[in-house]
Amino acid sequence: MKRRTLCIVLAFVMALGLMGCSSGDTSSDSSTDGEQAAVEYPTRDLSMIVPFGAGGATDLICRTLAAEMEKQLGVSIAVTNMPGSASAVGTEYVNEADHDGYTLLGYPTDITSIKVMGQSDLTYEDWNALVIGCAVPTSIVVKPDSPYQTLEDLVAAMKAGTLTIATSDSGCAFTRGLGLILQQEPECNQPELIPSGGGANAALSAVKGDVDAAACGLPECIEYVRSGDLKVLTYMGSSAITIDGADGPIDIPWVCDVYPDLEENMPFGGWVGIAVPADTDPEIYEILRQAAVKAYESEAFQTFAEQKTFVPMGLTGQEANDWAKSTSYINSWMLYDMGFTSTSPETIWGRPSQMWNGSSTRAGTRPLSKVRTSATPRFGTQSATAPFQTCCPAARPARRRPSTNLERWMNTLRQRTC
Repeated sequence: MKRRTLCIVLAFVMALGLMGCSSGDTSSDSSTDGEQAAVEYPTRDLSMIVPFGAGGATDLICRTLAAEMEKQLGVSIAVTNMPGSASAVGTEYVNEADHDGYTLLGYPTDITSIKVMGQSDLTYEDWNALVIGCAVPTSIVVKPDSPYQTLEDLVAAMKAGTLTIATSDSGCAFTRGLGLILQQEPECNQPELIPSGGGANAALSAVKGDVDAAACGLPECIEYVRSGDLKVLTYMGSSAITIDGADGPIDIPWVCDVYPDLEENMPFGGWVGIAVPADTDPEIYEILRQAAVKAYESEAFQTFAEQKTFVPMGLTGQEANDWAKSTSYINSWMLYDMGFTSTSPETIWGRPSQMWNGSSTRAGTRPLSKVRTSATPRFGTQSATAPFQTCCPAARPARRRPSTNLERWMNTLRQRTC
């Protein structure tokens, strides 16, 4: 009996030992796997919401980037247009979706102004930019048989009465471009702005003769200009340009030929990129960011940007987030000073020194090393200089030597816009 009991005890002890060894081995294997395994992403197709209509600048840039990102990720990206409220409708949709990296936002400059315009509570702080790809210079266009054949003609008409001008939406980048001209001409009557849900739609309204003029990005109307269906009265790029038209070269007049004092503001317009919610898993963010960077640097995208007259920017990670932050500040004060909103930006951002203190904690990484143009650090730089001189509190000056062109620009902005 004792011998039998001893055998049972020994068998039990051996079993425990074997279980311990097995448990230890499993733990070791699990630890090894945990160290080596990366997040499995993507495991299915993605979607991208473009918060403006088809054919506009945001749509064109995002669809081209998405097509190149598909090659990097090995999955499809379904692009859906969801216009409304100056990008607020589509932006809110992405924010309400799961923050799992499977729903991307076509990221327009309008994210910087929808809060001050009362269209959404979302701001740049809610997003982490994968890339800001291109800038979109403003243009003002009319039908070729319009009674307004020059910018001076249009201004004279705005002094005499109220014109209808189509634009993407109230408070959009091209509305602010129009506002720059109105600041130069205080005797002008405020035009009746016709929100169109996108620059391409605004251009189409001008083609159809539904409005007196349209303020949109040149890339959004350039095919109409080339075909002779629209005439550009002014362009807010870095200089006057000439494009190929159906019947020969077409000269595009520069706004600074009429208003030389605006030269330091040029080029002026909007920007477009791709973003995900700020709390997206950092590993997933980095996978997407790298895919977006390669898409931006691809020959296909660079050729597209050149053909459509977009201005390449190529910002990513923290640098892109800082850009969104700076333009949020500029655009909010511009809209307030121009009378487009009664909400003071100070109630949102606080005093400028508060907005500029500290740095973002998002999972941003190094900026792109490839494409930089002279326009990149200056795009929209002093766009709000004039209004800020009267309404903006003093900002904190830079404390250290800047390390990049964009940082130098931002330091200049902090000192000059107030």
